[in-house]
Amino acid sequence: MTGLLKADFRRVFKDKLLLVMGILAVVFALITPLLYIVLLSATEMANDEMVTGMLSGLITGKGQFFGSFSMGNNLGLIAPVLLAIVLCKDFSYGTVRNKIIAGKSRSQIYLSLFITCSAVLIGVMLLHAFITLGVSLIFFDYQPTAFTVADFWYFLASLGFEILVLLFVSSLLSWLCASMKNVGLVIVLYVAIAMVLVMAGSIAQTLISVIEMTGEHESLVALLQFASRINVLNSAAYIGTGTEYGLKDVLYLTIPACLGILGFATLGLFKFNKKDLK
Repeated sequence: MTGLLKADFRRVFKDKLLLVMGILAVVFALITPLLYIVLLSATEMANDEMVTGMLSGLITGKGQFFGSFSMGNNLGLIAPVLLAIVLCKDFSYGTVRNKIIAGKSRSQIYLSLFITCSAVLIGVMLLHAFITLGVSLIFFDYQPTAFTVADFWYFLASLGFEILVLLFVSSLLSWLCASMKNVGLVIVLYVAIAMVLVMAGSIAQTLISVIEMTGEHESLVALLQFASRINVLNSAAYIGTGTEYGLKDVLYLTIPACLGILGFATLGLFKFNKKDLK
């Protein structure tokens, strides 16, 4: 198993697409804070003190850091696609078949695929997030209030939840790579699944806001809130947006993600064991 992991990591690190992911991580980390600076400058030039004050309170290092983990835009959408191209080369080049001939079990090969996918995706997204935070703190406060010990623990807890979301995405990618016949189909299916989940979360939150304004249909609001909370790719709407997590929050942020990871891992391993490798 150790040999498999070393071989997989060595192959990924040699792939030029990993360098592309790293460059994109840095570029997006620089662009996003700069866009907010331009936005603030534009409102100041327009002498709109109310809008400027409101934006200054909303744009924080904390918000930009956790917002950078969103899987529906920027690097969060591009990195998994590039990673899928890298991982699928194992299948298109016959490397997986050679591993089986060398005596490695399909379970070991699939587990190595998942671990490699998870480590690379988490590493790239963390690089992007921490560079974003570093650049943001040059221009903005981390948060409107003073940073306390409680904020530090909240930061670590939020980071843990973000990593759990990335593990969910990695399990989805691993399943698609091990199940589909070509990388094009993997990319199309992943983007479709990701965008449907992200859009479903946005639509649910919009409907909740509209219905709550009427003060009616409480049962529908509760149903929409439940659907929104169990949507793992909508977690960006809840992670890092407050100051503490209650038990209900922890359950919503862990159970759906863990079930998804286990579910996709089981499906992926089943399909991979049945797959005809040519």
